[in-house]
Amino acid sequence: MPRQIGVAAAATTVALALATRTRRVQRWDDAIERRAARTRSRTQLVARLATLPGARFGHPAIGAAVALWILDVRGGRARRILVPLAAASIGAIAAHYGVKLFYRRPRPRVALRRGKREPAFPSGHTADATAVLATSAYLLLREDVAPPLVVVPVTALLAVGTGWSRVALGWHWASDVAGGWLAGIGVAAGCAATYEWLQGDLRGNV
Repeated sequence: MPRQIGVAAAATTVALALATRTRRVQRWDDAIERRAARTRSRTQLVARLATLPGARFGHPAIGAAVALWILDVRGGRARRILVPLAAASIGAIAAHYGVKLFYRRPRPRVALRRGKREPAFPSGHTADATAVLATSAYLLLREDVAPPLVVVPVTALLAVGTGWSRVALGWHWASDVAGGWLAGIGVAAGCAATYEWLQGDLRGNV
């Protein structure tokens, strides 16, 4: 199942990238940007906090904390946890930069005025945070370290909050954020498959 989810997410990311070139999607993005601009001065503080899971230090710190938590509770071979979580951070970065090599979508006007020239689609902060958060959630549930009623809402809140912050701060279009969520889910699915493969390999060596 993780492999199928990963393939579907990757295909949908590409489809959305193509859709962002249409006038309909751009009009939708423009409307959301205008609404965000009206409240930008009031949402700055919350948005700056919400964006942290996707920051350079944010997603690696989350992955490290989750790895330490799981290994402290469950023990066992560390690589089954460390490899998927490291792959989530590195894979998400590779995924969103890979798309930006081929699709150089301009940023919203406010980001351009701030000198941000890096391509907009997909949102890197959103992809990085989503990949690590979703991988962390999968490992926490598979290792039976935390209950789903806690893991799922917290993961969703942080991933959605990171995406919202990128629009609220004016760095991305809403469809860039949607692309970031999709890319992150695709990477997380690959990391989940890696975890299952490592588990099988470890069981086979027992």
